[in-house]
Amino acid sequence: MVEDKKARTPLFSVVKRDDLPKYKAIIIRIATFVLTFFLAMLICFFVIKENYFEIIGTLFKGATVVSKGKILPWRLFMDTALLLAFAIAIVAPFKMKYWNMGANGQVLVGALAAIVVMFYMEDFAVKSSFNNVLVILLMLLVSIIASIIWAVIPALFKVFFNTNETLFTLMMNYVASALVGYVNYQLAQGKKESPGIINSDSEAGWLPVILDKYFLPILIIIIITVVIYFYIKKTKQGYEVAVVGDSINTAKYVGMNTKKIIIRTLVVSGIICGIIGFIYSSAINHSIDPNTCGSLGFTAVLVAWLSNFSPIIIAGISFILSFLTLGTSKVSSTYRLGNNDLSNVIIGLIFFAILVCEFFIRFKLKFNGENNIYKAIQKIFKKNRKDGVEEC
Repeated sequence: MVEDKKARTPLFSVVKRDDLPKYKAIIIRIATFVLTFFLAMLICFFVIKENYFEIIGTLFKGATVVSKGKILPWRLFMDTALLLAFAIAIVAPFKMKYWNMGANGQVLVGALAAIVVMFYMEDFAVKSSFNNVLVILLMLLVSIIASIIWAVIPALFKVFFNTNETLFTLMMNYVASALVGYVNYQLAQGKKESPGIINSDSEAGWLPVILDKYFLPILIIIIITVVIYFYIKKTKQGYEVAVVGDSINTAKYVGMNTKKIIIRTLVVSGIICGIIGFIYSSAINHSIDPNTCGSLGFTAVLVAWLSNFSPIIIAGISFILSFLTLGTSKVSSTYRLGNNDLSNVIIGLIFFAILVCEFFIRFKLKFNGENNIYKAIQKIFKKNRKDGVEEC
């Protein structure tokens, strides 16, 4: 007896959803974030076993803490600006589907170049205010040049040898970290691992403080964000980036020089990373080590993707993540949890929820041969029941 064998089809398939109205998509995103936030706070409640609303209050207090003598939460603004800057640096390459995972390394080499100039030109800078301005400008220039070189090397290998830019840029991060460690050791003349704060007495090469030491860096990053927004949205070069991202073959067919576009875009990315490196050296840390950037370069990848490469949305997501990071760290320290594991779990949970939300905004599950999910589930139970009867 020959059994009729039906071709097995997948239970469901993923299909692209028709574009939702913007207001619906925004409402869904906000609702997802709010619900996940309160779920995360509920987890905190069960772990810490303290008053639920007291935990939320501690989180808000930690995120909006104001330093003595200040009226604004500058730390929150600076953390937001740095994450925004990292994400802005990779927006254009990602929009072009060039997966630049090397923002950390590009910022590190830029910061390192600026630190070297600051270290060796202290005597020149202290002679006059004009000399100090020249040193600061030179630091900015060498930082940008170093970051451009670090960003363009993988791009050249991509366009001429078709290497995998993801692996290449990740590898360059490790090389940059090793280079920072080596140069730090040399600057410290082998006596210790790092020379520490550079020019702490003379403050040569340091950006001047206006309102707060974070004010000028934040202002610079805001200007960069506005420029990149117009670069992507309003210029011919931004249009070319979008065309290459949609289809590199189409770009070639219409006569675009795709090699030039890729290299030019990575030059822009390198410029931004160089400015970030300069900010680290001249305004924030005045020193450098392999962990200067932390994981900002990788967090920025998620931020850029979640924002659909929109600089305005990137700013909003950067603020939310910085707020949660500072707030959950305060919760961990206040209730003596010993480390930031809880804050990492909370932020990871919120990230996961937002990713799932973005997926279902853009795509939907189509259950093959069924009109709804209920019927598909019913079919599974019927099949399981039938298999059980046959075994008996």
